[in-house]
Amino acid sequence: MTKFEFLFPELGEGLAEGYIVAYMVKEGDRVVEDQPLVEVQTDKVTTVLPSPVAGVIDILPYNPGDVICVNDIIIIINQGEDEGAEDVSHGWLELAATKDKKHSWNEFGINLGIYPNAVLDDPIDDSIIKMTSMRKEIANIVTKSYKTIPHVTVFAEVDITNLLSHKENLKKHKGVNVSLTPIFVKALSQTLKQHPMFNANEHNGSLKLFPGHNIGIAVDTDEGVVIPNIKQVNEKSVHTVADEITELVERARSKKMLFTDSREGTITISNVGAIGGGYATPIIFAPQVAILALYRAEKKAVVSENDAIVVRKMLPITLTFDHRFFDGADGLRFINTIKVHLEDHYEAYFH
Repeated sequence: MTKFEFLFPELGEGLAEGYIVAYMVKEGDRVVEDQPLVEVQTDKVTTVLPSPVAGVIDILPYNPGDVICVNDIIIIINQGEDEGAEDVSHGWLELAATKDKKHSWNEFGINLGIYPNAVLDDPIDDSIIKMTSMRKEIANIVTKSYKTIPHVTVFAEVDITNLLSHKENLKKHKGVNVSLTPIFVKALSQTLKQHPMFNANEHNGSLKLFPGHNIGIAVDTDEGVVIPNIKQVNEKSVHTVADEITELVERARSKKMLFTDSREGTITISNVGAIGGGYATPIIFAPQVAILALYRAEKKAVVSENDAIVVRKMLPITLTFDHRFFDGADGLRFINTIKVHLEDHYEAYFH
């Protein structure tokens, strides 16, 4: 009988480790090829790994919550000539499992156990809250980024009064209804054409530039922020971008992100306007070198060019960038460019 060693694969660039969330089988179970075996969490992505072979589960060497490294053996499967599929249990296909309100369940009806946002570290002392594996991963990423990247943030306000008016006119007269986030993403892409060095990753102390604009979208989920990205924004219409943002957000919040969703991002945008707040200094999603953030637009009294006081809708924005590669002047030129695109060239982004 052949023993197949299922190794934890490298699911993302630079991935070194992950966590076991839950096994979907037990030792002695007979499985078929492509049957879901184990749910794992990697760099901000929770995903299900299917069985590459048919056979009988021999050893499950880890427990939920255990840390695993790339190429660790996470399952051993016995393969034999007499292993048919007729005795395979198909209970894993039953998606409508009874839900226990005290726990978190995935789409296979498997109790994830460790996944609630607040997990008690000590049942005697309920004032101690243990970080979930998701929170630990986020902590590792932001700590490394903050310690290794000299962050600089520049601030600006964008007058989006005319943009909002144009948006409402299109909705009223032509039935075109596009939310602001895809507009911001397209404006960022246009800005990157004029400042291509910001569309890059840090690579061994140098900048690796990319022709395609794979723009990450910071998504607020129950488990923490995740950053899937839209590939090749520079080649897509705003309507395509809008559809893809909707799909990415849905997958992120339902913990169904694909391996490729968070890979190969070149820059990130964070639109927190719905939550509110003025300004912040976001942490760069390494190895990227910049992150653009947009906040809640507010009506303000503004002095016009002819010295009249007018009420305008002003949008606060920030650009945080890696000071190793850019100076303050570079950041200001970048943020001024996107300001011009949103104030003067917004009509182009609705097509």
